[in-house]
Amino acid sequence: MMDDLPVVTRKISRIMFFFLFLGCLGWAIRPELKAVFGGFLIGALGSLLFTWQLAWKIVRIADMAVGGRRARGFGFMTRAALALLAAVISVRTLGYNPAATVAGLIMAPMATLVLGLTSIRRMRGGHPSDERGEKQ
Repeated sequence: MMDDLPVVTRKISRIMFFFLFLGCLGWAIRPELKAVFGGFLIGALGSLLFTWQLAWKIVRIADMAVGGRRARGFGFMTRAALALLAAVISVRTLGYNPAATVAGLIMAPMATLVLGLTSIRRMRGGHPSDERGEKQ
């Protein structure tokens, strides 16, 4: 599981960069929807930041557990503060759409869910070497 964490984090980052690209492209094509695309971009950036923070925290907790020290929580308050900061910057400071900001904030958790579900489906239906791309 811990060996897969960098791979999963990299996949989620790529997915989020793709959605950030789509947001920038949408803003460039439809500048009249600046409030929507801007809110989505700020939310997606916040989502990416708290995903990286969660991955860092998981590695840190695993290292503490291996070292025999007691690990504390997963840092929910830090992630909640990052999400709140993204929402405040997007809605209050820049005046972007709050619904688009929330949609951007849930992009990384949804990407994680989809990646997890596809990983489970691959593990059930195929040979373990299928996931690595080896020839049988």
